[in-house]
Amino acid sequence: MELLMGAILFVVSSTFGGTSAFSSFLALYIIFIKQIVEGFKKRYTYPRIGYLKLPEEDGKQIGIGILTYMGGVLLALVVLIYLLYGRFSGDLLNKWIPFLIGLIFFGGLQYHYSKSGDKLVLVYTVIAVGGGLVFSLMNFPEKLTGAQLYALFMSAIFIVAGVLRFRKFRNDHPIQSIPEGVSENE
Repeated sequence: MELLMGAILFVVSSTFGGTSAFSSFLALYIIFIKQIVEGFKKRYTYPRIGYLKLPEEDGKQIGIGILTYMGGVLLALVVLIYLLYGRFSGDLLNKWIPFLIGLIFFGGLQYHYSKSGDKLVLVYTVIAVGGGLVFSLMNFPEKLTGAQLYALFMSAIFIVAGVLRFRKFRNDHPIQSIPEGVSENE
């Protein structure tokens, strides 16, 4: 998860910088995310810890929940901006994009924590929300510099954490040999 999020945030940071050379890759991530994750699992996860088919979730309900949460967060941010500044403008919204992204991360990471119980996700949550607030409070000369730097910061956090966790996973779970007489699909 961390490596994929780091890569996605790196591409997102380039779009905030005005150079959209990598923007097409963001669409490719969205289109091929399921195949990328499944390919990674087949190559690294399943040979080490096996395969477990989890129960299917209602994609429509999850989608509605995500959109509702994101809409609520955006509305709350608009109200916060209005209360802080007495007005609302696109420039103020651009200034607070890092905090908005941090709050969106909060929802996604809390959902992930509820499914995995991984306490490190709580650390990511604090870094995401706290970092978003810090980058939003800083004054940058360009309107989207804070969002770009925040995306790069979170990208670096996730990539470093992902590499460290992946190395630990590979060390803790060496590839299991298949006993004679048992096929690979059993």
